[in-house]
Amino acid sequence: MKKTLSRIICLAAIGAMAACSPFHTSAPPSRVVVPGRFTQAPAGTDAGTDLTTWWRSWNDPVLTGLVEAALAANPDIRIARDNVLQARAAHVIARSTLYPTVGATGDIGGGGMSWRNPAGLSQLSDGDPATDAHLAGIGASWEPDLFGGRHADSRAARALMLGQQAEYHGMQMLVAADVAENYLRAQGVRRQMDLLDRSIAILERLRTYTQARFAAGQAVSADVRDVDEKLSLQRARRPLLVEEYDLHRRRLAILSGRTPESAGPLPAPGAFFVPAPPMGEMPDTVLERRPDVLARRDQVEAALQHLKSVKTDLLPRFGLEFFGGDGRLRFDGIPGLSGTGGLMALTTYLPIFTAGRVRARIHAAHARLDAAVAGYDRSVLGALAEVEDAYEARMSADARAHDLATAVTQAQTNVHDVTGLYEGGQRMMHDVLRSRLDALDAQEQVLRNQDMQTLASIHLARALGGGWKHESDDAPPLRPQSTSRRHH
Repeated sequence: MKKTLSRIICLAAIGAMAACSPFHTSAPPSRVVVPGRFTQAPAGTDAGTDLTTWWRSWNDPVLTGLVEAALAANPDIRIARDNVLQARAAHVIARSTLYPTVGATGDIGGGGMSWRNPAGLSQLSDGDPATDAHLAGIGASWEPDLFGGRHADSRAARALMLGQQAEYHGMQMLVAADVAENYLRAQGVRRQMDLLDRSIAILERLRTYTQARFAAGQAVSADVRDVDEKLSLQRARRPLLVEEYDLHRRRLAILSGRTPESAGPLPAPGAFFVPAPPMGEMPDTVLERRPDVLARRDQVEAALQHLKSVKTDLLPRFGLEFFGGDGRLRFDGIPGLSGTGGLMALTTYLPIFTAGRVRARIHAAHARLDAAVAGYDRSVLGALAEVEDAYEARMSADARAHDLATAVTQAQTNVHDVTGLYEGGQRMMHDVLRSRLDALDAQEQVLRNQDMQTLASIHLARALGGGWKHESDDAPPLRPQSTSRRHH
């Protein structure tokens, strides 16, 4: 009767603790409602743009070579890759707790003893005090995961490993965008320097012309000072452009794992080109592609599995232990003892009083899970905002490009007309040079807008999650892009 009552009490205790079991634990839902489309994206249904190597769309072999060199040698990418390897090893360690642990042991020893022969033991010999002993065997232990705590730890480690892989992809994406930005901005600076040199040359001609008119009494000194002021301002701009150009060159060297002193000259820029913006991109597809969002999602999964694991600390644990071996013990003068056998034991542990330690861990795990979901929501909101901002910046720059091109055409037409009037004696050389400077100012506005188009295109490719490098022989295997991962 007492045994039956004890079993009932034990089952009741286990049933009460099962209310805190991990079997019905789930993550809080995301509070972000993902929109059906991007409002700033251009109208269109073409979703065939390959963003994996988006930098190739510039059709610039130098840019492609720089990006690929950086992806192969960048220190930040190497760090991210090694973090993946560490996380993978941690997953193996966590998974190993699901299986029995087996080990071999062995001991051998010897020494000497000095016997004192009491009455009745006079037959023992004390001529040779040597003793020896040995013990060898195999031991095994296993804790069955009855309530899933160790499985939850394994799944948490796997989620952290996937998160590190996503961060590895994200670092590749950032490095590719950084290389493209520095290279294309360096080209833009070179175009500005060429335009500045043309402007300085025209101002020098204008100063010579104005100085001659002043010497002939046809101009005042204020006219000369006005040209000198403009010329000095233009000349002062050149060192800043040279500094900016060299900064981009050095940055490209560092991104490729080289010293800034090894940065070489870049080829002269060709005609400006910017690829068309991707069309047909959907928010849910972008979120499935963005490495930072996927990493946050993996963190939520890891926090959820950790909560499940700590909840099992309230439940009993059972273990199996086994030892089998052979041993011998011998004292000189006494018959030796030897034998072979095994020992098996069933262990159990049930927490009764822990001063609130287990409950505190559960509360901390709940808070960690809620924070992980909030971090996921923040990454989703940030990703959506980045895409909208990049699309609007690109569309705005494209819209300005048409008007600026019209302004350049008008300025060039004005130069042609003023030059014709000058040749016909109706305008002065001063008017011709001024019209050329105005045309150069209009071209400078075009160059600035082209830089905006370039930067907006790079930011858009990065915001859409482009730039994931494919696996190489020396890179850790990475999970494929999947659209079947669970949304929280």
